[in-house]
Amino acid sequence: MKKRKLGVFALILLLLAFSAFAERVSSANYKQNVIVSEGGESTSSSSYDLITAIGIINSVITSSSYINKLGFFHTILLADGQPCTSANQCEGGFCCSSICKSSSCPSGGGGGGGAAAAAGVGGNSLLLIKNFSISPASIYQQLALGATNVTPIMIKNTGNFTLDFILSASTTVNELISLSETTFSLAPTQEKIVDATLTGKKIGSYFGSIDITGDSIQKSIDVVIDVQSQQALFDAKIDIPLAYKEVEAGKELKAQVTLINIGPAKTVDVSINYLIKDKSGNAIHESSEILAVEKQVSFVKSFSMPENAQPGDYILTIEVRYQNSFAVSSDLFKVVKKEEAIKKFAVIKTKTALMTISFSVVVLVLLFLYLLIPKIRFSDGKLEKCLKAISDAKEAIAINDIYRAKELYNAARSIYVDLETKGKREIYEKLMWLYNTLKNR
Repeated sequence: MKKRKLGVFALILLLLAFSAFAERVSSANYKQNVIVSEGGESTSSSSYDLITAIGIINSVITSSSYINKLGFFHTILLADGQPCTSANQCEGGFCCSSICKSSSCPSGGGGGGGAAAAAGVGGNSLLLIKNFSISPASIYQQLALGATNVTPIMIKNTGNFTLDFILSASTTVNELISLSETTFSLAPTQEKIVDATLTGKKIGSYFGSIDITGDSIQKSIDVVIDVQSQQALFDAKIDIPLAYKEVEAGKELKAQVTLINIGPAKTVDVSINYLIKDKSGNAIHESSEILAVEKQVSFVKSFSMPENAQPGDYILTIEVRYQNSFAVSSDLFKVVKKEEAIKKFAVIKTKTALMTISFSVVVLVLLFLYLLIPKIRFSDGKLEKCLKAISDAKEAIAINDIYRAKELYNAARSIYVDLETKGKREIYEKLMWLYNTLKNR
């Protein structure tokens, strides 16, 4: 009985010698299954054990960022005349047709195994990604007639493929925009700043885009340029509330209009024109009215959107004329499909409720501070800077340095636009004197 058990044990060992040997190598970072098929050899020393695989290993190694498929992997190449299953098992680039042969394989023979092996090993290929980022997402600029402003545009290649870029301004704003560069290439991770120079060449409101193409990828920056006269007797402002930033065709659009008389301190009649245009410059609405304004007036204006208005981006513009003065203001909105508007309204309703609660808390806190803290008058120094520029311009005129005086006038005019109403009234007469003195010189 004992001899029988020993015989069975010896038979099992003999069978194992001709069968596949499997082992798992593990660590905290990876697990790898190693399979040694029939014919494996083991070389050992006091320092290491080396198992050489002769058969075929098929395995998949994965991580969170890649997957490698390995196939037809052999660590020992076969000599001429040895049995094989694929060409990559043979040394010296021999062909495999059941056995490794130094001569060429017959047409359609087993040499095809080499292509399959190459495809298996080639599974670890680089995925090409084409993309880029742009900043800012939009540009809004209010300019006096003849004035300029430079806005930098940042473009960055965020993919792993070199991109060739082409930049252009849409036809509606092309006349008012000059780009420092229009064609260039960026390698992966490279970035470039392109200067967009906006010039107030003609009075009015202009809506368009700067279009950026990187190979087959297209992106754009919305551009709004409001150009008003140098001699502005009125400030105009139009704002579309958040609830009406997206509206359906045929529905009502509402906007808040504010007019400030910064000219003569008396009631005057001003001409107001309202325009709604799409991104191509097509007007889908135009209306006008005459309004008497003494100091300041603010009101809500409603517009009925045409039934045939197509989904997309639109601009609402107000133009205010009084004598030789022209003021303009714009705001953007979208025309959307009905289902999009319903979804947007639900989100806005929730946000409005939260904002109402937050606003109430803020008002209570401010009221508390107002009652406890004495009033402090803060000044940002703009009024003083404007007065200084006008004073320096007068000195330049006195020494007949007209070029310098005009530069100082433009500086004073730029500061003047951002002043509060009270400050504008204080500066107005001085600035108008300077304008009239220089306009014919």
